Amino acid sequence: MLRKSFFAVPAVLAMASAASAGIIVSNDLGTVVGQGLTAYTVKAVSDDAVNQTINGIATPSIIAAAANGSLPHQVWLNNSGTFTSPTAGDQTPGLWNAAYTPFDSFWLFDSTNSLSIGAAFNEANNFTGGASGLPAGALGNPATGFGAMGTAGGAAGSRAFTIASGKQGTSVDLAHIVLPTGTFARLTGTILTNQGNNVAVDVQVGAVPEPATFSLLGLALVSGLGFIRRR
Repeated sequence: MLRKSFFAVPAVLAMASAASAGIIVSNDLGTVVGQGLTAYTVKAVSDDAVNQTINGIATPSIIAAAANGSLPHQVWLNNSGTFTSPTAGDQTPGLWNAAYTPFDSFWLFDSTNSLSIGAAFNEANNFTGGASGLPAGALGNPATGFGAMGTAGGAAGSRAFTIASGKQGTSVDLAHIVLPTGTFARLTGTILTNQGNNVAVDVQVGAVPEPATFSLLGLALVSGLGFIRRR
Protein backbone atom coordinates (compact mmCIF):
# COMPACT_ATOMS: atom_id res chain seq x y z
CA MET A 1 0.00 0.00 0.00
CA LEU A 2 1.26 3.45 -0.85
CA ARG A 3 1.82 5.87 1.98
CA LYS A 4 2.38 9.60 2.03
CA SER A 5 5.76 11.11 2.87
CA PHE A 6 5.57 14.53 4.53
CA PHE A 7 8.16 17.27 4.78
CA ALA A 8 8.31 20.41 6.92
CA VAL A 9 7.59 23.42 4.71
CA PRO A 10 5.28 25.90 6.55
CA ALA A 11 7.85 28.65 7.07
CA VAL A 12 8.98 28.70 3.47
CA LEU A 13 5.44 28.55 2.10
CA ALA A 14 4.52 31.50 4.28
CA MET A 15 7.18 33.57 2.55
CA ALA A 16 5.81 32.66 -0.86
CA SER A 17 2.19 33.36 0.04
CA ALA A 18 3.02 36.82 1.34
CA ALA A 19 4.44 37.92 -2.02
CA SER A 20 2.62 39.60 -4.88
CA ALA A 21 0.96 38.00 -7.91
CA GLY A 22 3.01 35.49 -9.88
CA ILE A 23 3.49 31.85 -10.84
CA ILE A 24 4.63 29.19 -8.39
CA VAL A 25 6.20 25.94 -9.57
CA SER A 26 6.27 23.35 -6.80
CA ASN A 27 5.48 19.74 -5.97
CA ASP A 28 3.21 17.95 -3.54
CA LEU A 29 4.56 16.30 -0.39
CA GLY A 30 5.23 13.07 -2.22
CA THR A 31 4.08 9.47 -2.15
CA VAL A 32 6.51 6.74 -1.11
CA VAL A 33 6.34 4.06 -3.81
CA GLY A 34 8.86 1.68 -2.29
CA GLN A 35 12.49 0.66 -2.88
CA GLY A 36 13.70 3.95 -1.45
CA LEU A 37 11.81 6.06 -3.98
CA THR A 38 9.23 8.83 -3.62
CA ALA A 39 6.97 10.13 -6.41
CA TYR A 40 6.02 13.81 -6.72
CA THR A 41 3.45 15.65 -8.82
CA VAL A 42 5.02 18.86 -10.14
CA LYS A 43 2.60 21.69 -10.83
CA ALA A 44 2.53 25.32 -11.89
CA VAL A 45 0.11 27.64 -10.09
CA SER A 46 -0.96 31.17 -11.06
CA ASP A 47 -3.07 33.47 -8.90
CA ASP A 48 -4.15 35.58 -11.88
CA ALA A 49 -6.70 33.80 -14.09
CA VAL A 50 -7.06 36.81 -16.39
CA ASN A 51 -3.41 37.43 -17.19
CA GLN A 52 -1.75 34.07 -16.55
CA THR A 53 -3.63 30.97 -17.67
CA ILE A 54 -1.05 28.19 -17.66
CA ASN A 55 -1.02 25.69 -20.51
CA GLY A 56 2.38 23.98 -20.66
CA ILE A 57 6.16 24.15 -20.53
CA ALA A 58 8.92 24.93 -23.01
CA THR A 59 12.42 23.43 -23.24
CA PRO A 60 12.36 21.80 -19.80
CA SER A 61 15.37 20.20 -18.18
CA ILE A 62 15.49 18.11 -15.00
CA ILE A 63 18.96 17.35 -13.71
CA ALA A 64 20.55 16.62 -10.34
CA ALA A 65 20.67 19.62 -8.00
CA ALA A 66 24.06 20.74 -6.73
CA ALA A 67 23.37 19.74 -3.11
CA ASN A 68 21.62 16.53 -2.00
CA GLY A 69 20.46 16.07 -5.57
CA SER A 70 19.48 13.13 -7.70
CA LEU A 71 18.45 12.43 -11.25
CA PRO A 72 14.87 11.26 -11.87
CA HIS A 73 14.16 7.53 -11.69
CA GLN A 74 13.30 6.03 -15.09
CA VAL A 75 11.53 2.88 -16.28
CA TRP A 76 11.98 1.79 -19.92
CA LEU A 77 10.32 -1.19 -21.58
CA ASN A 78 13.78 -2.58 -22.35
CA ASN A 79 17.35 -1.34 -22.66
CA SER A 80 17.31 -0.78 -26.43
CA GLY A 81 16.97 2.99 -26.06
CA THR A 82 13.85 2.87 -28.24
CA PHE A 83 11.01 2.29 -25.79
CA THR A 84 11.40 5.24 -23.42
CA SER A 85 8.67 7.14 -21.57
CA PRO A 86 9.42 10.88 -21.23
CA THR A 87 5.69 11.71 -21.46
CA ALA A 88 2.50 9.95 -20.43
CA GLY A 89 1.78 9.44 -24.13
CA ASP A 90 4.89 7.27 -24.43
CA GLN A 91 3.52 4.67 -22.03
CA THR A 92 2.29 2.66 -24.98
CA PRO A 93 -0.93 0.69 -24.35
CA GLY A 94 -0.39 -3.02 -24.87
CA LEU A 95 3.33 -2.71 -24.18
CA TRP A 96 3.43 -0.68 -20.99
CA ASN A 97 2.66 -2.47 -17.71
CA ALA A 98 0.64 -0.28 -15.31
CA ALA A 99 2.89 -1.48 -12.47
CA TYR A 100 5.70 0.65 -13.94
CA THR A 101 3.86 3.99 -13.72
CA PRO A 102 4.37 4.75 -9.99
CA PHE A 103 8.14 4.26 -10.45
CA ASP A 104 8.57 6.19 -13.69
CA SER A 105 9.31 9.90 -14.24
CA PHE A 106 7.34 11.52 -17.05
CA TRP A 107 5.57 14.68 -18.22
CA LEU A 108 1.76 14.57 -18.07
CA PHE A 109 1.24 15.16 -21.79
CA ASP A 110 -0.12 12.78 -24.41
CA SER A 111 -1.39 12.98 -27.98
CA THR A 112 -5.02 13.44 -26.88
CA ASN A 113 -4.52 16.40 -24.53
CA SER A 114 -1.64 18.45 -25.91
CA LEU A 115 0.29 19.76 -28.90
CA SER A 116 4.04 19.57 -29.41
CA ILE A 117 6.25 22.14 -31.16
CA GLY A 118 9.95 21.82 -31.88
CA ALA A 119 12.25 19.21 -30.35
CA ALA A 120 10.62 16.22 -28.70
CA PHE A 121 10.86 15.64 -24.95
CA ASN A 122 13.31 12.88 -24.08
CA GLU A 123 15.12 11.27 -21.15
CA ALA A 124 18.22 9.27 -20.29
CA ASN A 125 18.62 6.06 -18.30
CA ASN A 126 21.88 4.76 -16.82
CA PHE A 127 20.33 1.33 -16.07
CA THR A 128 22.01 1.41 -12.64
CA GLY A 129 20.59 1.28 -9.11
CA GLY A 130 16.94 1.49 -10.14
CA ALA A 131 13.88 -0.35 -8.80
CA SER A 132 14.11 -4.13 -9.07
CA GLY A 133 11.55 -6.90 -9.33
CA LEU A 134 9.08 -5.05 -11.56
CA PRO A 135 6.98 -7.50 -13.60
CA ALA A 136 7.86 -8.28 -17.19
CA GLY A 137 5.95 -6.52 -19.92
CA ALA A 138 5.28 -7.34 -23.55
CA LEU A 139 8.94 -6.72 -24.42
CA GLY A 140 10.41 -8.56 -21.44
CA ASN A 141 11.89 -7.18 -18.24
CA PRO A 142 11.89 -3.38 -17.92
CA ALA A 143 15.14 -1.45 -17.65
CA THR A 144 15.31 0.84 -14.60
CA GLY A 145 17.82 3.45 -13.53
CA PHE A 146 18.30 7.20 -13.31
CA GLY A 147 18.66 9.87 -15.95
CA ALA A 148 18.11 13.50 -16.86
CA MET A 149 15.00 14.70 -18.66
CA GLY A 150 15.02 17.35 -21.39
CA THR A 151 14.52 17.86 -25.11
CA ALA A 152 16.19 16.00 -27.96
CA GLY A 153 19.64 17.43 -28.58
CA GLY A 154 18.96 20.19 -26.08
CA ALA A 155 17.08 22.03 -28.81
CA ALA A 156 14.03 24.23 -28.18
CA GLY A 157 10.79 22.30 -27.81
CA SER A 158 7.48 22.76 -26.01
CA ARG A 159 4.28 20.97 -25.07
CA ALA A 160 1.00 22.74 -24.34
CA PHE A 161 -2.35 21.34 -23.25
CA THR A 162 -5.20 22.03 -25.67
CA ILE A 163 -8.26 24.00 -24.57
CA ALA A 164 -10.41 20.93 -25.27
CA SER A 165 -8.39 18.89 -22.77
CA GLY A 166 -9.68 20.99 -19.88
CA LYS A 167 -6.20 20.88 -18.32
CA GLN A 168 -5.35 24.55 -18.84
CA GLY A 169 -5.98 26.86 -15.90
CA THR A 170 -4.47 28.51 -12.86
CA SER A 171 -3.27 25.23 -11.31
CA VAL A 172 -1.81 22.78 -13.81
CA ASP A 173 -0.13 19.43 -13.11
CA LEU A 174 2.94 19.16 -15.34
CA ALA A 175 4.88 16.06 -14.39
CA HIS A 176 5.22 12.91 -12.29
CA ILE A 177 8.79 12.84 -10.99
CA VAL A 178 10.30 9.98 -8.96
CA LEU A 179 13.41 10.56 -6.86
CA PRO A 180 15.28 8.74 -4.11
CA THR A 181 13.45 9.59 -0.88
CA GLY A 182 14.82 12.72 0.76
CA THR A 183 16.51 14.12 -2.35
CA PHE A 184 15.59 16.74 -4.91
CA ALA A 185 16.37 17.66 -8.51
CA ARG A 186 16.68 20.92 -10.45
CA LEU A 187 14.04 21.87 -13.02
CA THR A 188 14.54 24.66 -15.53
CA GLY A 189 12.31 25.75 -18.40
CA THR A 190 9.67 28.26 -19.32
CA ILE A 191 6.07 28.07 -18.11
CA LEU A 192 3.72 28.81 -21.01
CA THR A 193 0.59 30.92 -20.63
CA ASN A 194 -2.30 31.54 -23.01
CA GLN A 195 -1.65 35.26 -22.72
CA GLY A 196 1.94 34.91 -23.94
CA ASN A 197 3.58 36.34 -20.81
CA ASN A 198 5.63 33.18 -20.41
CA VAL A 199 7.81 32.83 -17.28
CA ALA A 200 11.29 31.29 -17.05
CA VAL A 201 11.80 29.10 -13.98
CA ASP A 202 14.77 27.52 -12.22
CA VAL A 203 13.52 25.54 -9.23
CA GLN A 204 14.07 22.54 -7.00
CA VAL A 205 11.60 19.66 -7.11
CA GLY A 206 11.39 16.83 -4.61
CA ALA A 207 12.08 16.86 -0.89
CA VAL A 208 12.47 20.22 0.82
CA PRO A 209 16.08 20.44 2.12
CA GLU A 210 16.70 19.85 5.82
CA PRO A 211 17.02 23.02 7.95
CA ALA A 212 20.76 22.45 8.25
CA THR A 213 21.15 23.10 4.52
CA PHE A 214 19.25 26.39 4.51
CA SER A 215 22.40 28.43 5.06
CA LEU A 216 24.08 26.70 2.13
CA LEU A 217 21.22 27.34 -0.27
CA GLY A 218 20.41 30.86 0.92
CA LEU A 219 17.96 32.74 -1.26
CA ALA A 220 17.99 29.89 -3.77
CA LEU A 221 15.56 28.10 -1.42
CA VAL A 222 12.79 30.58 -2.18
CA SER A 223 13.52 30.21 -5.88
CA GLY A 224 13.50 26.45 -5.35
CA LEU A 225 9.87 26.56 -4.33
CA GLY A 226 9.32 28.36 -7.57
CA PHE A 227 7.99 31.80 -6.73
CA ILE A 228 8.41 33.95 -9.81
CA ARG A 229 7.27 37.57 -9.99
CA ARG A 230 5.53 38.82 -13.08
CA ARG A 231 7.65 41.13 -15.13
